[in-house]
Amino acid sequence: MNLTLLSLLIAFAGYSVQNISQASQKLAFLKMKDNRRTGVLIWGGATIGTGLSTLILLAAVSIGQVSLVGAMAGTGLVSMTIYSRFFIKQHVSRNEIVGIGLILVSAVLIGVFANEVSASVIEIKLLTMKLIIVSLIYGILWIIFNRKKRILAVLLGGFAGALGGFVSQFQKISTSVTGDGELITGSFMGMAALLNPFTLFWILLSMSSMIVLQFAHKSGRPLRVIPAFSANYILVPVIGGVTCFGENLHPVQWIGVGIIIIGVLMITIKSEDESCGNR
Repeated sequence: MNLTLLSLLIAFAGYSVQNISQASQKLAFLKMKDNRRTGVLIWGGATIGTGLSTLILLAAVSIGQVSLVGAMAGTGLVSMTIYSRFFIKQHVSRNEIVGIGLILVSAVLIGVFANEVSASVIEIKLLTMKLIIVSLIYGILWIIFNRKKRILAVLLGGFAGALGGFVSQFQKISTSVTGDGELITGSFMGMAALLNPFTLFWILLSMSSMIVLQFAHKSGRPLRVIPAFSANYILVPVIGGVTCFGENLHPVQWIGVGIIIIGVLMITIKSEDESCGNR
């Protein structure tokens, strides 16, 4: 098995742990109403799972392409939907089933056309500039639409997803020779990668993404927030991998990325719409 395909499998596991942990956190808050102790225990386990998913994704991006690992972000929703159906007993709609099918097929297409390719160059200055520009654009839009909650919710959700999308790119740098790090496969648990400034930066980015996402949820319904978050969370690392890391995607893989986004939207928009309707 080549490293690119292995990184895709690890990414699928990481995003699955991440999304299932997020679903468990929601379950924990519901449980707290009836049994606070049980709710706290579930929340604690889910929080640990979220942290663990970050390390799994760090391993994935250290041996694979940023663009492909980023594209796999949508696959975690498949595991989350199945988990929600059998453990939280939530109804799975027809749209969600179709979305799951699209994501799985796309993931297979991306994997089949995966090549053993390493980044030829890492444009740190360009990546940093893109982060600054994206932040400024969202900041200006926030000032313009600050009083329009519907638009603001979408903007904040998109900004949170964009920040999350930059995380994997700085993770890649932190595990590279350029970032004075060492590949996960070449060090014990990647300890070398955990002890450099780029690691601290992606941790701060990850925390910022979570904080902005909380503000987004307070500003509007999840129906508007989650799709904007998911689309940015996938597209930012895909585009960044190509422009800042010298990665190339096969035309079929680009099609796969597009279909994954469609599948993600089918799952998130339908499920969130139903959850809001049940309130």
